[in-house]
Amino acid sequence: MSLDLSASTGITINHDTYDFIAPSKFFGSLKGKVVVITGASRGIGRSTALSFAAAGAHVAALARTKPDLGSLVAEIKSKYSVPAVALTFDALSSDLSSTIATVEKELGPIDILVNNAGTTRIAKFVEDKDLDAWWKVFELNVKAPVALIHAVLPSFLSRGSGMTITIGSCASELPLPFMSAYVASKAAIQKAVQILDMELREKGIFNYLIHPGTIKTSLGEQEGVILGPEMQAMTDSFAPYMVDTLELAADSLVALAAYSDKGEATFLSGRYWDVQEDLGQILEKKQEIEERSLYVLKIKKL
Repeated sequence: MSLDLSASTGITINHDTYDFIAPSKFFGSLKGKVVVITGASRGIGRSTALSFAAAGAHVAALARTKPDLGSLVAEIKSKYSVPAVALTFDALSSDLSSTIATVEKELGPIDILVNNAGTTRIAKFVEDKDLDAWWKVFELNVKAPVALIHAVLPSFLSRGSGMTITIGSCASELPLPFMSAYVASKAAIQKAVQILDMELREKGIFNYLIHPGTIKTSLGEQEGVILGPEMQAMTDSFAPYMVDTLELAADSLVALAAYSDKGEATFLSGRYWDVQEDLGQILEKKQEIEERSLYVLKIKKL
């Protein structure tokens, strides 16, 4: 099987940071905002933590591996002179209320939650003997981010403001055999974010979901990912498209947060945004996106 990800949407496609989201535009724009980032020790999470720090945010970096977090916090403090803390955190077993309380004790009330941690599984379902491992993909990609959103809600509600950004995937709209757990979990979290927006937007809480681009990360190298000849052929078909930089994702999240803070991007709350698509052009299409109910999961009918 081969995969074509090159379909045009009419919006300019970017593979690296571009002028509209350039970090220089956002220095100090999020000054004093407290942001929590999961999966922050490497890849997208680490780059996102650095980008938010560059914008003046106070950063709580969460991950399972403390050594990598320590070097991240040291880099943030050295480069940007903003408060930052590192917390070891397992999305499925940590005491979420205790984690949130620790962050708020160290940095103050949380303003932004970035749900970045996740996993995948690539296997022939008919040959997969470990259904628990299949289901764990759902737990990490759906239960964990929803639980974290739920955990920060009391603080958000008490202030009538707050923002969550969850990392989704274009896989939610693609037919990808051998990845049923991953694809279904990404569709589930995308729909969950849409419904949460319907409940929470009027309370001043905005919930975004983004596809971070096609980036070569360590996700496919995690324990439990099974590769056979067919799986390898499919993942090989992704390779030509894995050209996006970590900075594209990280700077896009900062820009989204900043424009949301100004009220210019809040219409994207509850919707899906692929960061390859030029944010400036997306914002200009606000009326069309709302009128046509675009960037949400739908079932096409006769």
